[in-house]
Amino acid sequence: MWAGVVCDNFTGHVRKIRLRSPPLRGLEDLLYQDLSRYFEGDAEDDAEYEAYRRYRFGGKLNPSLLDLKHLHYLDLSGNDFEGAHIPSFIGSIATLRYLNLSRAGFGGTIPPQLGNVTTMRYLDLRSNNELLCGNLQWLSHLVLLQHLDMSHVYLGEALDWLQVTSNLPSLVELHLSNCGLEYLVSPSSTNKINFTSLGILDLSYTLLGSSVPGWILSLNHLVSLDLSACDFYGPVPAGLQNMTSLRVLDWSGNPSNSTIPNWLYSLSHLQSLTLQDNLLHGAVSIAIENLTSIVSLELSFNQLQGSIPTSLGKLCKLKTIDLKDNQLQGSIPTSLGKLCKLKTIDLSVNEFSGE
Repeated sequence: MWAGVVCDNFTGHVRKIRLRSPPLRGLEDLLYQDLSRYFEGDAEDDAEYEAYRRYRFGGKLNPSLLDLKHLHYLDLSGNDFEGAHIPSFIGSIATLRYLNLSRAGFGGTIPPQLGNVTTMRYLDLRSNNELLCGNLQWLSHLVLLQHLDMSHVYLGEALDWLQVTSNLPSLVELHLSNCGLEYLVSPSSTNKINFTSLGILDLSYTLLGSSVPGWILSLNHLVSLDLSACDFYGPVPAGLQNMTSLRVLDWSGNPSNSTIPNWLYSLSHLQSLTLQDNLLHGAVSIAIENLTSIVSLELSFNQLQGSIPTSLGKLCKLKTIDLKDNQLQGSIPTSLGKLCKLKTIDLSVNEFSGE
């Protein structure tokens, strides 16, 4: 028995290799970390960083991995391969279903041989900031792929990204945050878009034009949509109200310069709503009480006015409320004290009165 290696209980064949390096405490969700320079902190922090640095490994991956004829799962995330190329021989591990090379310091061009692993269901290459890909045709062979994350991989020259990903019949999750996808898709090509299974879409930090493309608004079966920092102008598009299954919506960092649209309060299945830094003004409507499933509400860094509606206290599932840096006035409603699941609330930098 080896740490990080899982064998079949009956045959003894190696089925999983899980040699990921855990992130530093508190940075589990960080997309990019550069800790190459020594930083000064207290002794405990320094010791934790040193332990983290020693735990990571790098060098060259050995082609002997090909001898593992029953390998289904390979996770090398969080290590430091110092800009090395992803070896093309990984494309010959024919039984692989799960491949996670995220935050591992790989660079260069993604080998198209990965498209030979037609059993692949999960592929995570995110946050390898020196990694790039100019053509995604190899992805079209991965017809069983359900999860794809290439966030922070440069895809600025991959003009086929939308056509290829939209025709992956099993794809459920697509994460392409900050990939340099700055090119508009021609209207004629949108007829070939066919996201039949997609439930989660993250295109944050992507410049797709001044307004949300129609093909996104047609994805009525989405449960999570992140379009933060896409530089869209104008109000939150009314077309989103047709996404009646939506659980997570992040529209932060887009200059809406409008009020919160009334239809937004009708998304009763919404669990997380993030409208930070959108130049929103006007009041928060009492209709917010209709967001009966909401767990996280983040409306900070706007120009919202008026008072906090007492109806906010009816949202008994709320764990996070962030209304900081607005122009809210009046007193803080006592009804918020009834939110027994509330863990975080930030009402700072407003104009409240009273005790």
